[in-house]
Amino acid sequence: MKNNVSILFFFLFCNILLAQYSYKKDSLQIKVYTELYVSNDIKIDSIKILKIFCDYCNEQQIKHIEKESFYRTKMEFRYPEYHKTGKYKLTLFLRISKNNFSDLKNDK
Repeated sequence: MKNNVSILFFFLFCNILLAQYSYKKDSLQIKVYTELYVSNDIKIDSIKILKIFCDYCNEQQIKHIEKESFYRTKMEFRYPEYHKTGKYKLTLFLRISKNNFSDLKNDK
């Protein structure tokens, strides 16, 4: 019985490792720093994109990444930790399919 359980855990562990690796084959992960400013009325005052870590991106791709980063930063406001007046620095990790990313490069 113990042998069967250990075999089951081994296969489960291998599945978890493969699932984590699989996104790397067909997608890119891009890191973005943003700032979220919350006003005294507990509303979003402004959002600023500080840095996009993508050395190989063209202008079209950068614009798309900026739009997506802006949207995701705006969505972070729904969490209670951002319901206080102040400035918050966020780190976002965007995953984009390699096919979709190359399509952005070809769009004019």
